[in-house]
Amino acid sequence: MAAKISDKALLKIIQEQMNADRICEQTNITLKTLQTRVAKLTYKNRLKNPSAIKGLYKPHPKVVRFSQNSIIIPKTRIEESPFRPGDQFEVTFDPKKIILEKI
Repeated sequence: MAAKISDKALLKIIQEQMNADRICEQTNITLKTLQTRVAKLTYKNRLKNPSAIKGLYKPHPKVVRFSQNSIIIPKTRIEESPFRPGDQFEVTFDPKKIILEKI
């Protein structure tokens, strides 16, 4: 459950941090809740430049796709994991999943 935080307190944290991930972490609210609150504060003219908040509107990572000879994992998914582009994996199969183990 999201923590209750006043508009005044949220504005203060936004002005100090200007980073959506840190704001969410500090206030214990989700990114979606932060987006909604920022929209309301902007509508009320209490927040002048919401686009200055880094990471507020992240693009949704594309889904993992399969081609005839490969598994295509979007770069954004790789960047959010401990793996790096170019890492090699051993592939094993389970009845309901594909398992990638880093070599």
